[in-house]
Amino acid sequence: MSGCLWPCATAGASGDGAGNRKGGLFRSKPRTPAEVVQHVRELLAYILDNREACNAGKRDAKLEHRMVELSKSIKEMKGILYGNGEQDPCDEACKQLTEEFFKKNIDTFRQTIICLQYLDMETQKDVTQVVANLQRQKVDSRLVASEYLEANSDLLDILMSGYENMDIAIHYSTLLRDCMRHQVAARHVLECQRFRNLFEYMQFPDFNKLYLSISIKKK
Repeated sequence: MSGCLWPCATAGASGDGAGNRKGGLFRSKPRTPAEVVQHVRELLAYILDNREACNAGKRDAKLEHRMVELSKSIKEMKGILYGNGEQDPCDEACKQLTEEFFKKNIDTFRQTIICLQYLDMETQKDVTQVVANLQRQKVDSRLVASEYLEANSDLLDILMSGYENMDIAIHYSTLLRDCMRHQVAARHVLECQRFRNLFEYMQFPDFNKLYLSISIKKK
């Protein structure tokens, strides 16, 4: 590992001032990985509280600002988990981020899934990459994502229901596939009533359901 991305190199995590809350000459102290997740959680809660405005396409300046801030913060999470191209990610930073993201009784993952449909395409892609990475992260040799999904299996049902919405189907299919890397998630999907519907959705040419089908059969 060439160096720790956090906290000494935080400013380069996402390329556009990641880790700094203010611009100009006077910048605040970089957020810790846990604080980045907490900030994302606050932004997600605000957007979900204003989902009617999102659905109606009536976003005011405050909501638009929150959407932009959320996109930057998710990209910041991505930078912590994957590195910035010049420095490798820091194991301790990844651990802290993972612990906070899957923290009990807070449900950042649930907020992220529900809010996904309101995000722009680029941010949706960043979310899928962040979630994919988090599925592999270990905390004290534990796959906390697997433990989380076992306790919140209804989220897998939400992801499967996303196939009915063509605007988010491709991203939900990617998230579901990554979650199914865990045996507990794969078992739930295979035993779920919605499972048979997945093969019906494969008829749509808009996104690659075949890969998902193959992934399921390999479990």
